[in-house]
Amino acid sequence: MDTVAVRPLSGRCSEIYTRREHVLIGVSALNGYFSQQVVTGLLRWAVRTFGKVGVLVPGPAELAGTLVAKGCEPGRAPAKARAAAGNTRNRVGRALAVLGVAPGEVPVLSWGDLAGDAAYLALRARVESLYTSDAGFREHCVCAVGAVVGEAGLERWRREAALPFLFAELPLVVDSPSILGVGSSLFCYPRVMPLVDQLYSGVLPISPAPEQGFLVTHLTSHLTHRNHNRQGGGR
Repeated sequence: MDTVAVRPLSGRCSEIYTRREHVLIGVSALNGYFSQQVVTGLLRWAVRTFGKVGVLVPGPAELAGTLVAKGCEPGRAPAKARAAAGNTRNRVGRALAVLGVAPGEVPVLSWGDLAGDAAYLALRARVESLYTSDAGFREHCVCAVGAVVGEAGLERWRREAALPFLFAELPLVVDSPSILGVGSSLFCYPRVMPLVDQLYSGVLPISPAPEQGFLVTHLTSHLTHRNHNRQGGGR
């Protein structure tokens, strides 16, 4: 059976992990890692390990901006983003059904679902305000976007097209407990996302809430398969 390797990002994250109270699993669209097998394996681990589980999938509007930043034609990006976001949400839904999770027991959220949440909106407004007013934070954001979009995003307007994705996601990395109404929470992803290292090292004018943690998670069978491919000359 698949197992999950975990790496808390800090000592505080480790302490939050020991509580096993709540986890928010980030699942990306248009990302080859998040196959049906991987999504199902991660969610199987999550529902067996934590008292409460949520899943975050990307919103179509913000995903469209990232596609534009990566070189997609602006006119084609919205439809491609809607299809990709829908496929990702459906993949999560199939995984939950296979695991026998009752409908609604594990919320599957995108940023649009939080449009009426005061805590989320306040944090997002703070992030956007810092981008406007703080030159250092702005530079960190631009660098973070550049790491995601690659060379296609070298044009300034393309880099800026990806910023709404970053602004939408950061509040849930910074303070999921206040947004989702839980005592403590871990944001889980298979790698350290852009800006997360800086958030936890204290170099930014915003930092994670005391009860917010970050957990790097890998499905071990998937890691073994990828390592085998690398040794055999695969990607």
